[in-house]
Amino acid sequence: MTVIDTNQNDGAWSWWRAFWAENDRCLYGDLDPALGDARPVRPAFSAERSRVPVLVELGEDWIIWRTDSRYGRFIQDFAYQQDVRDRCAALLVDDIAFHLKAKVDSSSLLHGSVYGMTIDYPEDSTPWLNHLIHGPEDIRRLIATMEKVDLSQAGLVPWYVASYRTLNRPYRWRILHDSTSVHGPGTILGFLFGINDMMLAMHDEPDLVHALLDTIGEVTVRYSRTVRGLTGAPATGVGVFDDVGGLVSPRYFERFFMPVYEKIYGELAPAADDDRFLHNDARVAHLLDFFRALGVNGINPDPETDPALIRRKLPDAIIYGCVPPLLLKDGTPGQIIEAARQSIEAVGEGGGLVLTTAGSINTGTPYGNLRALGEAAERYGRYERGGLVRVD
Repeated sequence: MTVIDTNQNDGAWSWWRAFWAENDRCLYGDLDPALGDARPVRPAFSAERSRVPVLVELGEDWIIWRTDSRYGRFIQDFAYQQDVRDRCAALLVDDIAFHLKAKVDSSSLLHGSVYGMTIDYPEDSTPWLNHLIHGPEDIRRLIATMEKVDLSQAGLVPWYVASYRTLNRPYRWRILHDSTSVHGPGTILGFLFGINDMMLAMHDEPDLVHALLDTIGEVTVRYSRTVRGLTGAPATGVGVFDDVGGLVSPRYFERFFMPVYEKIYGELAPAADDDRFLHNDARVAHLLDFFRALGVNGINPDPETDPALIRRKLPDAIIYGCVPPLLLKDGTPGQIIEAARQSIEAVGEGGGLVLTTAGSINTGTPYGNLRALGEAAERYGRYERGGLVRVD
């Protein structure tokens, strides 16, 4: 049974309403409010705002928990899913004056599904893709298959496009997936092999894995362009989601994954000011030089890597972080404020920080802890004359 701090008095609700109004200005500036949920997700790297913005993106896990809903049905039944999201949206308005953006939830399976993997849908937990590759012949067979596949009809793409059109509410998300998001090569290999078998294949069959990764790069670009064309999403700018990429050594990353990243960013975000976002909440410290070479200009990293190191390695990137998600869920408000203060003081100067979790907001995260995140931004993240206001 869901237990959450819903006893918000009028003063608390008024605080939330004022907080979100200012926060929207800090995130989006003077963008036309008529854009609604389709407003661009990349804020300016600028201290010409009143304070450090806070990003709260509540995903399917939190929504299902808040509404005591059924996970398996939520993912498979679009009408039920949207009814649950509508109920959660109403609760969030009543509880904390929060606007829940529109979304078609595919549990991050959409991109991976185009390779033909079957999907298991447990009733009470996240669905998963079943591994497809069990030996070298499976690799060769998949490469041949993917050269011919019609990606508009592959996997969950037809369901997603039909659902998106039925929803008829264009939207953009940052840390959660939208129509401009793709999985990185490590995560796709993990879907196909499983992590252990992926590592073994890179060692035992490097030439074959390279051939497969060439295919994955081509498919990723074609898939992204197909989904964008069918949903009317922006033609350029891309968010790459690849926790598995952080599990390999720098030598393996450069040897196996770097060429795929270069293709994804080079073809889907070719202009200097295009969005090149990366989510990787495995440890990233050992890969930051590669990310800089790739031109990554927005990163949602792991909670263990020092944000000051990320700033030194990626001086022009917006950092989305760096509060540990389990701390946000289980910590005290004082602990959360302190963690947020440390991030603000480390990388908030100059306007290149969006305060949020290093990863997603976990099921069970209470409103009081979300408020602590907001209070930290208000207390320690104020800008005056282009600089942070120091608070003793």
